[in-house]
Amino acid sequence: GNQAALSRLLAGCIVEVLDGERAQNIGVLLRSARRADVVDGAVVESAARRVDAIVTSDPDDIGHLVDALGVPLRVLVV
Repeated sequence: GNQAALSRLLAGCIVEVLDGERAQNIGVLLRSARRADVVDGAVVESAARRVDAIVTSDPDDIGHLVDALGVPLRVLVV
């Protein structure tokens, strides 16, 4: 069922802890981009640290955050 599919998906993911330092970094990013979505901020902050591409269905908000961060990240739209 749905739980089995979720388990398979999460097995291929890196689950990161949102600690105090990361939360502060995300807050600074959101403030500089004038955005409020903490999840989008966490995605961009994490991708920037790992130099990963971002896969999203919301390229506008993600793009604002990537631009505000000033780190060249590849954004793939689905």
